[in-house]
Amino acid sequence: MNTQSQEIIKLDETNNTTQSTKLGRYFFRTVETLKSTINSAETPKKVYKSLILLVTVCIIFLAVTIGIFHHRFEKPAYQLSGQGNIAAFSDVHHQAVLSDYLKTMTATILQENPQSIRKKAATFRAMTQATLEELDPIRKRFVIMFLQDTKLLKISSQKHISLLMGVNLTGVNLQGMNFRSNDLQNVNFKNADLRGADLRRTKLNNANLTNSCYNNYTLFDKNFDPVAAGMKEVAQFQMCS
Repeated sequence: MNTQSQEIIKLDETNNTTQSTKLGRYFFRTVETLKSTINSAETPKKVYKSLILLVTVCIIFLAVTIGIFHHRFEKPAYQLSGQGNIAAFSDVHHQAVLSDYLKTMTATILQENPQSIRKKAATFRAMTQATLEELDPIRKRFVIMFLQDTKLLKISSQKHISLLMGVNLTGVNLQGMNFRSNDLQNVNFKNADLRGADLRRTKLNNANLTNSCYNNYTLFDKNFDPVAAGMKEVAQFQMCS
């Protein structure tokens, strides 16, 4: 093969190199240039090695940085956000909704006397149901706990204005909750954990209890059949899924 052919082959290989190969060659050329410069200046060996190391680290850092930016800007916008960012944003939103509800309700309860609270049961129902629509199952449990601990569930049952009628409690852990005498018509309890819950004298008309869990500590009315309602019995220390 003649010299001209060899030069053509080498030229083709150079044109087909990737960006990473070009960057690598640039790196080695820079290092070699630095070597010759330092040797010509008769730089001491320790300084020579330190400078080579410093330049090497700088070039590698620059190459990695350029690579990261190049990779990110090539991605579509929806990939830049990522599922993790979406989940984090959703979690922050849920927490903000829950915090706002608890602060508002607590301030109202502390300022009002029991008689005034009873009169505001309808307002509490609107706030509660709107909040539950915005929350995930874990935070929905905190809302129910708050209503139980503040006796608002009991007050609403006495006033025949249910705070929970028709809400979606799918997959919520409701272990040990006291729903006695509450109106839970049209509530979606699908896959909810009702072990140890008190459901006596509770109105469950059209409630969806499919695959919700119960155990021997769950309290029902005598004429209520949990199996016929689609519930499943789960031991206390088993998973409700």
